[in-house]
Amino acid sequence: MRKSFILTLLLAVVLLTACGGAADSGSGITENEQGGNSTGAQAALDDWILGTDLGIESGIIDESAKTVTLKFYGDRYPGLSDQDKVDIRVAVADILAVATGSPSASQQYRLRYEVEDELMSEEVLGEGSVGETVASTGAEGAVANLVFIHHSVGENWLNDGLCRALNAHGYNVADIYYGWREYGDRTDTVDWPMWFGDEVMSLVYQEMGNMTAPNTLRPAPGENTIVMFKSCFPNSEVGSDISDEKAIYESLLPYMEQHPDKMFVLVTPPPMQEISDPLKTRELCDWLADRQSGWLAGLTTGNVFVFDLYNVLTDPSAHHRLVDGQEVHGCVSGHNTLAYPSDDDHPNADGNVKATEEFVPLLDHWYRQFVASRG
Repeated sequence: MRKSFILTLLLAVVLLTACGGAADSGSGITENEQGGNSTGAQAALDDWILGTDLGIESGIIDESAKTVTLKFYGDRYPGLSDQDKVDIRVAVADILAVATGSPSASQQYRLRYEVEDELMSEEVLGEGSVGETVASTGAEGAVANLVFIHHSVGENWLNDGLCRALNAHGYNVADIYYGWREYGDRTDTVDWPMWFGDEVMSLVYQEMGNMTAPNTLRPAPGENTIVMFKSCFPNSEVGSDISDEKAIYESLLPYMEQHPDKMFVLVTPPPMQEISDPLKTRELCDWLADRQSGWLAGLTTGNVFVFDLYNVLTDPSAHHRLVDGQEVHGCVSGHNTLAYPSDDDHPNADGNVKATEEFVPLLDHWYRQFVASRG
């Protein structure tokens, strides 16, 4: 199905390019201000729909309202999988990009799903969203299932807005906390090799429960696709030698490479107000986040990512975020400890809000990369 879908999309794009925007008097769409041709986009959309087996009855591009409406047969819409929805968004975004000559054209559009003229769901096609869910008449399902392994910092982060933001972007959120089976109490850096093996991870993939997360989204069919994992703040104390930590993280990669159908997201331990050798902590986190020459430089699959929560919380001007479609990681020299303290070393609500604002668009960006890596 995946190969035939791609071939259909390619044929639609080829037709759009070749037709040069031949008029379609029934569409009501005219050439846009950028010089691209939306009648050609409508023709390409129609041909793409004819070539798919996703249960789409018809589709309409309305440039004035900046919407693409797909009408589904009633018995087919409930069966759409998270991968089907990703495929649909990619196809529609590519059609719009070719029609307008602008890769970012889809950022202006919303994708609407209808059954018998009833709106079932509506989502943003833009760069910052994988599937931003908005109000609809039907029960919303997730684009992807995510499980977060964490302790108290993660609990606060989820409840300070992270879970709500993840739900809004189409991720069903399960979480694993203290007391989960015999493993939940053990999330220090030294414990991760215990987790990343078939025995424990098979349980993680199936976990759909909420121990601390205020999840409000219905899960997508199947297992968890995304596994987030984070150690708590004491693990930002690494001493004067980080060779042991590096060896532990290196030992996780073979398992992750053997499971390219799963997406793994390491969140670095947050900083404390006092660290014995903060430059070593900075060195470790920089190494983890550096895809070119750090931990993931030799990765053979596109399914492992790092969010540097440590850096984000060291200064208001320290960031790990998406800027104009590019991942940007920037620190502030000399600022290597917690800049968002509470009564103890837990990051405060301001720090959690900042972390959410930077992380969720990055996760969307990474998820698109991950989906692309699966072919």
